[in-house]
Amino acid sequence: MIVGARITGMQPSVPRIPLSVGYRSGRTGRVVSLLVLGVILTVTCGCVGAFIGTGLNAATGNDSSGSATVPALVALLSVGLVMLFIGLLVTSIVRTSARLEGTRLTVVGLTTKSVDLRAARSVSLRAAAVAHTGVSSDGSLVATGAVTRTPVLTVTADTGTVKLGLRSKESLLIPPPEMYALAAALDTARCPGAAEAAGWLRAMAADPRTMLL
Repeated sequence: MIVGARITGMQPSVPRIPLSVGYRSGRTGRVVSLLVLGVILTVTCGCVGAFIGTGLNAATGNDSSGSATVPALVALLSVGLVMLFIGLLVTSIVRTSARLEGTRLTVVGLTTKSVDLRAARSVSLRAAAVAHTGVSSDGSLVATGAVTRTPVLTVTADTGTVKLGLRSKESLLIPPPEMYALAAALDTARCPGAAEAAGWLRAMAADPRTMLL
């Protein structure tokens, strides 16, 4: 006798769509370069901090006592600031990402923010212009005249506001399939700006040259 089994309570899993907003390539090389730079800056700033601390000792008349407390504290402070700065940069490189799970959009940077697009109170899609700079022969920064327009999706809900730049860290627009997926998720929102944003996403997916013009 064959006994049939009934499975209840099973629901299809929501597909997770990674969005290409981080580093698509060369992430490991960037991290290694930053770590090497961090070691060099740590040693340099530690020595400079100790030198400054010794100068402070001399200025306050503590040099004769041979106190090493001030130089050590200044050196440690300098090293700590450098390590914090490098750590934030490495964390940003490693963590920067975004994903779409059904209608839930999650943006990861130094912090993680998530919003359900169905519960959005307002949605906007605007292009932010970033001017490029170069280095002149005398070492100063000058404008090159080149401008990159980055579409930024802003979603506001009761849980907070989430902003998603639609370019990777290499300034590449996210691929059309990801734009279509975002547009489909925005179709579930019933708030001001959602329909317009979905329409712009589909237009850019079909022809990136539109760029909200």
